[in-house]
Amino acid sequence: MYSDRDHQIRHRVQLPSGKQVDVVYRDHRQPPAPDTSSIGAANSTADPTGAGTANPTADPTGAVDSLHVCFHCAGELAYPLDWVEEGPRHWRIVLRCPECEARREGVFEQATVERLDDELDRATGTLLSDLKQLTQANMEEEVEFFVRALNADLVIPSDF
Repeated sequence: MYSDRDHQIRHRVQLPSGKQVDVVYRDHRQPPAPDTSSIGAANSTADPTGAGTANPTADPTGAVDSLHVCFHCAGELAYPLDWVEEGPRHWRIVLRCPECEARREGVFEQATVERLDDELDRATGTLLSDLKQLTQANMEEEVEFFVRALNADLVIPSDF
């Protein structure tokens, strides 16, 4: 998990409607070093070409890391590009990090893949909630603009 808040830059944007939105940028000048402990059967690639490989990271309990966390930059936005079943309880998955372009391919157990699926569902819900808030703010601004145009007699029947 990307928990080092020193590498995040927060910027508050005020929308024309008066609402404020926080935008978070990640500072990649000093990313945390990846842990390359040897656990499981998964392989990782540190570059988009797939030339380098490393084993997945592990937490102190010995469990395989969360697949949505990039092994290279610790960004929490890694997502699957491709997956195929590798037996009854394993999946071969290709993951991509949009922050550093690292790709990782490996065979992962069903429980690990289910945790990734849960995280993707949670992140999708967060994105949809953010989209709803931005859409609402934009619609309020459009309505206010239209009301001002109506009050100023700037809207005529031929506009429709």
